[in-house]
Formats: sequence, structure tokens, C-alpha cells
Amino acid sequence: MFGEKEELMTDLRNKRTEMLIENSFIQLVRQQGFNNVSVIDISNKALINRQTFYRHYQDKYHLAAKMIQDFVSTYDSVLKKRSNLNKQNQNFLSITSILAPDIKNLLIKQREKILALRSIQLDSKDLSSEIKRVLRNNLVSMLEEKPDKFEMSLLTSLILGSFNYLIDEQEFPDTSQIQHAITGILCLLS
Repeated sequence: MFGEKEELMTDLRNKRTEMLIENSFIQLVRQQGFNNVSVIDISNKALINRQTFYRHYQDKYHLAAKMIQDFVSTYDSVLKKRSNLNKQNQNFLSITSILAPDIKNLLIKQREKILALRSIQLDSKDLSSEIKRVLRNNLVSMLEEKPDKFEMSLLTSLILGSFNYLIDEQEFPDTSQIQHAITGILCLLS
């Protein structure tokens, strides 16, 4: 019993330390740019020593990659929820209204994090390419037929554009705005 409580406290301390590191990293990247941020800067801002940082992350690249992966994983779960609603024969507008709180929470409440991560280009991955990868994987299960390359490119660009709009404008369009945009797209394509 005592061991479980001690382990829980250690887990909470680790999570709190990781939150401090991540929040400090986000602020520094937004202020100075990723290339100008060092582990010493992150440690000082988080009020921890470098050894504590290195107990959690190998370096700032590992931290950035983990934060990108964590965000993309959360985004993937929202897309899977959307896919499940689609399979229940919900229409687009009802799906949008059901998912609006999740999307607002994901995109608007985590705006600073997304803006910081969006500015980071790593060799192995960046936020935009990871979001596109997750979109492609989920679109295949959302659509009745497997989209060809052109359709996939068009749909991922449309969704990523909407994603960027929400981040940049900090507002979620209401259903009338969405309907108007869809009508405009259909008119353009007809």
C-alpha cells in the first residue's frame, strides 16, 4: 500500500516536471525561435537543473519530437471519433456540432503549443507532415471509397487549411459559416 502511494507521488512529480519543461519550452520557442533555445534556457525557465531535464528528455529535439507525437496522437483520437460518428450515418453538420468542443479544446486551448510546434522543422518529422499522415490514414476509413492521390491531396489540404484557420483566427466557425463555405466550394467545382 505504501509503495503504491510513493509510486503515485513519483508519477505526479514526473508529470509536473514534464509540464514545467514543456511550458517553458513553448514560451521560449515562441519568444526566441527553436534554433536559439538551449537545454540550459529551458532548465532555467522551468526552474530545474539540467540533470533533471536529461532524466526526462535526451535533448531539445527529443522534447520537440515527443510533443509533436503527443499532439498528433490526441488529434488522431479526435479524427477516429469523427470516423465513428461517420459510420453511424451522422451528417457533416451534426458531426461538426458534436466534435466542436473537442476541436476547440484541442486547437484553441493548445494554441500556443501548436504555434510553437508548427515553427519547428525536425529532420525526422514536423507537425504539418505528421498531421497530414494522420489525416491520410483516417480519411481512408472515413470515405466510402479509397481516395486517389488527387482527392487525398485536395482533402488533406482543405482540412489542414481549416486547422490553420482555427489556430490563426482563434475561433470556430458556426454552422451557417460552414454551410456557406461548403456551398461556395460546390459552386466553384460545378
